[in-house]
Amino acid sequence: MKIEPAFSTAHKICELISVSKSFLRDRRDSGDWKEGIHWVYLNPENHKSGIRYNTDLCLHWLATRSCPQEHERAVRLYLNALNKGNAATPQ
Repeated sequence: MKIEPAFSTAHKICELISVSKSFLRDRRDSGDWKEGIHWVYLNPENHKSGIRYNTDLCLHWLATRSCPQEHERAVRLYLNALNKGNAATPQ
């Protein structure tokens, strides 16, 4: 499975999975979604600059919550793609 990430706004992710922004915050705060993998600050030096979510990995996490090993595999593939320069960057 090859993951080619596209980054989405909180609003878009909420629409895609029919959840509230507090659900997204809870996933970040709990560590379910990791900074730099599932989400990034647009400007790491200014946290008010906004957050973008890795659409593919967030949706994959939701679909595979009952099988964390499968999601960890997807994360490893994503990180390998980043290291090879094949992954997208947030817009």
